[in-house]
Amino acid sequence: MAGKTNPNESAIDKTSFWWVGLCSICHPGGGPSEFDRDGQLYYDPATAQFGYEKLGRTAGDVTLDGDYAEINTSTGALRSAPWNVTGVAEADCMFCHRATPSFVDGKNMNWIWRTASLRAKDKLTNSGGDSVPAYASAATAAQGWFSGLTLADTPAGKPPMAATLDIDYGGAVAAGEITAGTDGLYLSPDMITGQPNDMACWGCHFTPDLKKRGRTWFDPSADVHYAGFNGYSDTDPANDVAPTASKACTQCHPAGMDGTALNHNIGKGNATLGSVRNDTDYVAFRTCAECHLADSPNRDPNAPVPPAVETHNATHRGVLSCEACHVPYKTGEADLVVDNAVTGVTVGYKVTSFLSADPLDPTNPDKSRWYPSFVWKGDVDGVQRIFPVKLLLSVWWGDWDENGTPGDTTDDVIAPLALWRVRQATGGAALPPVTDNTVNTPEEIAAYMVAMRGNDSYGRQFAANPVLLKGGLVWHDDGMGGVASFPYEGSGIHTESSHPFSINHNVLPSSEAWGVSGCTDCHGGADTPVFDRLVLIDPFDETGAPVYETVRDMLGIDPW
Repeated sequence: MAGKTNPNESAIDKTSFWWVGLCSICHPGGGPSEFDRDGQLYYDPATAQFGYEKLGRTAGDVTLDGDYAEINTSTGALRSAPWNVTGVAEADCMFCHRATPSFVDGKNMNWIWRTASLRAKDKLTNSGGDSVPAYASAATAAQGWFSGLTLADTPAGKPPMAATLDIDYGGAVAAGEITAGTDGLYLSPDMITGQPNDMACWGCHFTPDLKKRGRTWFDPSADVHYAGFNGYSDTDPANDVAPTASKACTQCHPAGMDGTALNHNIGKGNATLGSVRNDTDYVAFRTCAECHLADSPNRDPNAPVPPAVETHNATHRGVLSCEACHVPYKTGEADLVVDNAVTGVTVGYKVTSFLSADPLDPTNPDKSRWYPSFVWKGDVDGVQRIFPVKLLLSVWWGDWDENGTPGDTTDDVIAPLALWRVRQATGGAALPPVTDNTVNTPEEIAAYMVAMRGNDSYGRQFAANPVLLKGGLVWHDDGMGGVASFPYEGSGIHTESSHPFSINHNVLPSSEAWGVSGCTDCHGGADTPVFDRLVLIDPFDETGAPVYETVRDMLGIDPW
């Protein structure tokens, strides 16, 4: 995200206006989609003033303001953010709390309609050609309260975008969703549920959770919790809960951490990536141990107690998380590699490109499942245990600032190059001598470094000291016309090309967990499927071949 203040156009990437149009699709809580970083409404229709005007500034004062500028992420062209045209996107309560979500052919239409309105930005009109405030209308559109909504053509794989929107509450009144009073419109209480349906959660979590973690939902065979909470674990179909009515998510992720109904801090665990609100890690969250262990004061009476077998003894539970054994593999086709280095346009590779159903042989043609990596992570009781993760590998260009102390990397900074600038440097095409759509050989890296020392459309150098981040290494100019590399881990430089996404869902029963076939799953010598599985750490070495490492080496342990 672009900073609030920026020294020049070249320092600006995605701004607040861009974020609302693209990212608030799945962040419907208002806040940053209403107020700038000075606490002012981006635009107040009551006073016809932008937020900066209320502080005594002019449009000329905010041309480089991350809240009031927008950059074209394809070309780098800059413009003033037209908040006066789009309005602001207030909190969309009904997006989560609608009692009966709208579905067409299994698709969550509330998400689609909201997305379509937001993505239209300042181009949205009604059928008569009049401008419609896309951001301010998003919550209304999300409920289907319109007489017409047409979609614009978008590239395959991109979210929907509205071309026209005609807001109309008549249909909602006729359907009893809204009551017309003498002084306005009132929402019917029957429309509201305090505990959101899973579909409300999944509308936003589907895409990122599938891409980042390979998570699937609404499949009783793929998660014991979805099955158990919805009556699919027995043979009585009469107690089965339909997917559209399922409320399994909030069983483990309740809201109201302080006991109030209106507190929206949703219970969560301890994510391995990111550091937002670490103070709420595990607060009010229902962990595996809390629900299942016999001595837990908050044990769920319907949760089976782990059997008194060797795999559940104190020694194992002192080192292994429950998920380490009970999320043995994944079937969702997650992203494994994100390569932004070739042209500045993201090239993604799925897990099936580098992993297989054989944890010891990634080249096995059976791609029906894949196996996660492991990391040490703090559990609810503060103990470091082994948890499963999916490592997302990234390849990207940065500008290395040695801060005037060559040889001392502890104060160094590697700033990522905005992708619009990488696209300008490459002209949107792979540079010679690249022939395989990857930048991995010393010759290729050196050629790109020459381009990265050029100037952007504003006449500013892309990078004074360009470096390529790939496979845990920083590739840089060796000062002799070639390139060299060093591992960033342990160097003191805060950067990364490997991103661990926690894997906690798609829990399987003991009959499918590690250890069911015996101790050799973990303790069988040098070829155990758990600790000797191969994890991708570099998608393309200097020969173009993938590089793997065993979990045993990554964790630094030897399970006898």
